[in-house]
Amino acid sequence: MMKPLRQQSAVLAEWANELALRFDRPVDQLLTSGLMATDFSRAVEVRTPYGMTVRFDLAFFLVRPAVAQAVVFTEHSGYVEFDMVDEMAFAEISESTYYHDAELENRPIQ
Repeated sequence: MMKPLRQQSAVLAEWANELALRFDRPVDQLLTSGLMATDFSRAVEVRTPYGMTVRFDLAFFLVRPAVAQAVVFTEHSGYVEFDMVDEMAFAEISESTYYHDAELENRPIQ
């Protein structure tokens, strides 16, 4: 389940090797420059076996299966670490959205 929150710099340092692999950047660069806004391009849902789902927008996650740990990195809501339990799920979600407005359909293009 969710671990106590820590400073973002500590979480970044803890997960620096996995971040370097994910983004193909040197660990030193990640530690000095941090993450970039373009790294946060999806939503993440954390789903517990108890029926609770938590959604983080502008986020991504990393998992350490061997030790049942995960972290969700968010652009605006910090970095949240988890001790995973059986049947816990992490999902990255990419959305494409189209908003239809019938009133605009009949307007001439200017």
